[in-house]
Amino acid sequence: MRSIDIRTSGDLASEFESTICTWLREFNQTANPVWWKATSAPSSQAAALFVIATDCSDLVGGLIGSTSLKWLRIDLMAVKDDSRRQGIGRLLVEAAEKEAIKRGCHYSFVDTMEYQAPEFYGRCGYKVAGEIPDWDSHQHRKFFLTKNLSS
Repeated sequence: MRSIDIRTSGDLASEFESTICTWLREFNQTANPVWWKATSAPSSQAAALFVIATDCSDLVGGLIGSTSLKWLRIDLMAVKDDSRRQGIGRLLVEAAEKEAIKRGCHYSFVDTMEYQAPEFYGRCGYKVAGEIPDWDSHQHRKFFLTKNLSS
């Protein structure tokens, strides 16, 4: 019988991280070679996407995301406090989606906290794909939303 030693630490990662990552990469290459090849192609690397909204050259809103393969990922979006509820957020999302479609994307993904914008994204056609309860350890849920850009 083998004697396995299990250790936990905050600093073991630097010593073993490369080996562990190599094992996972090798497994993924074997389990899904088509995806692995697609993600390794230079044309499939994530491309940054920035959308800004200005009013008389003053920044009033912005969206930061990226596109990769068939997906738009919205990392964050914010509208200046005194410019909210005027349709700027919707225009930012629509512009990002339009650019993503030009880049070959078919889907979009965003995550948001329950006190941020799940209802907003719902009005933009996003559907909840999942949620994590108590994400911030203060009883707030995190939502993961997706949208089919092809329909």
